[in-house]
Amino acid sequence: MNAPVPVRANERVAGWDGTPLALDVQLPEPGAWPVPTVVTRTPYGRSGHLAEGAGWRRRGFAYVVQDVRGRYDSDGTWQPYHNERGDGAALADWILKQPWSDGRLVAYGGSYAGHTAWALAAERPKAVRAVVSMGPSMALGRTKFERSGILRLAEHAAWWVERADGRTSRDGLTALLFRECPELLDHLPVMDLADRLGARLPGWARVIENGPDHRAEGPDTSELAHLPAAALHIGGWYDLLVDEALEHFHHAGSALPRRPSRALVIGPWGHDLGYAPGTRIGDREHGPQGRLDLGALQVDWLRRVLGGTGRGASETTVFTVGADRWRTGASWPPPSTEAVWHAHPDGTLAPQAASADGDVRFRYDPADPHPSRAPGVDRAPLAARRDAVRFTSTALEAPMTVAGNPVVVLNADSSAVSTDWIVRWNEITADGRRLELAHGSLETRHGRDAGPYTIGLTPLDITLPAGSRLQLELTGSDFPRLARSLNTGADRYRGTALAVAEQTVRTGPLDGTRLILPVATTEEPTP
Repeated sequence: MNAPVPVRANERVAGWDGTPLALDVQLPEPGAWPVPTVVTRTPYGRSGHLAEGAGWRRRGFAYVVQDVRGRYDSDGTWQPYHNERGDGAALADWILKQPWSDGRLVAYGGSYAGHTAWALAAERPKAVRAVVSMGPSMALGRTKFERSGILRLAEHAAWWVERADGRTSRDGLTALLFRECPELLDHLPVMDLADRLGARLPGWARVIENGPDHRAEGPDTSELAHLPAAALHIGGWYDLLVDEALEHFHHAGSALPRRPSRALVIGPWGHDLGYAPGTRIGDREHGPQGRLDLGALQVDWLRRVLGGTGRGASETTVFTVGADRWRTGASWPPPSTEAVWHAHPDGTLAPQAASADGDVRFRYDPADPHPSRAPGVDRAPLAARRDAVRFTSTALEAPMTVAGNPVVVLNADSSAVSTDWIVRWNEITADGRRLELAHGSLETRHGRDAGPYTIGLTPLDITLPAGSRLQLELTGSDFPRLARSLNTGADRYRGTALAVAEQTVRTGPLDGTRLILPVATTEEPTP
């Protein structure tokens, strides 16, 4: 007798309203049935998960991957972040009726598929025993905008050009467009950019119109806190969604009397996490110790939580950049103490406050915005630009480990009706490289805001060696990563007129501009 084929490709299962949705199933030998099922729902084409599915099958899991509504072989029209809860629930109900299902589901996915995983867990909390969430992209408002509310212009353009408003992805179109038209994103108004981006993109402007507070389908903080599924949260320090991974780790299951098992893994990775071929991000090399076998880690964790061992446990595996070692424990960030570094009018950054008040000024011209650099790339070529102020420390006498979210207290004013403040904490290495460690942003308006302003920076875990210097850098733009302020008070997405702003940063002994660092007080990270 011939052995049964382990793959069932191009199955069709009805979504919540009867729309046929395409999926592939990979199954272990029938003698092993019933088994738990790993479920991925993706807008990026289920064929990209064939090898992954085979890996799960060989390890004793069923694997189901589905094209979301309106993508690739699934019928209907794709509206990003819509229909995923209902369609995920319909798929779960179908799986639970199959003879190979033991009734236990693992919601699994990264980026947009991270959203569909959490949507599935929220809809079928009794069946979803575990979530594996990798750099989850939870909503357009949360992914396309900074926490400050400023549009991530380059990310929105790149993703929409290649992914949205179509049944299939247009891989490589972004690189082609910007190679041929490198100043494409300079165009104003921003709302009209869709007409210049090389694809028909009717949904481009709607994202901007809806803004950062647009309600999403995914579970909100309260619903997340009541989910009973165990959860493995994976992120990368260079991923713009690392905040999401950390937020989910801290909130998921937190309102339950007995919190479910949870684990956190954060590595020296971008949005492709530990699956990238190299160990370098920009001009920072993390070495082979920055690699993890994420597949083996996921299987081991799932077997433990599905088997009932370590129930309720919390475990973290976090890479400390600079030390290039993994810190393990039950929580993150580790215990820390605040170290305050004060800006001085002579451009220095020091643990002592300035003895007298002083102002430092720069001009921000949106016609020549301060440019962005890719994550990890040396910023030294921008050091000569005068549209920034920089406060730099002397060389550290001993290593310093910072773990958590730095904060900048900014005492500043602008001649503009409205303007942006881009705050960046850099390391100046002993060999002269200027590497961004963390950043934040803020929009201010005359008559509406009053400083000093508290700006939270992106999280990190890093050991700075003796000889490095700390630098606090303030600019008026980070373009094209962020849509620039026009300085006129007009809507930055609809306006075209520009105004030059005179920006003033205040230093002083009482309420001057300062950088607050969470300096870890625990032992060195575990090798």
